[in-house]
Amino acid sequence: MLKTIQERWKADSPKFFIQLKKIALKIGGSSAAILVANSTIGLNLNASLLTCVGYVVAACVAIAGTAQLTKE
Repeated sequence: MLKTIQERWKADSPKFFIQLKKIALKIGGSSAAILVANSTIGLNLNASLLTCVGYVVAACVAIAGTAQLTKE
């Protein structure tokens, strides 16, 4: 199973999934920046907002990982 995952990770992805991965990484990176800025600068953002941003980061990681493992 690990060998299959390694093969799929290195394989070429369809164009749609490449674009999807780029979008997920941009949104996830921005969301992670909000979390880091809140903890280092002390923005004092609402806890429910930070929870939602954390879920966005997790969803983007899942989307980008799945898009990476698709192959043509």
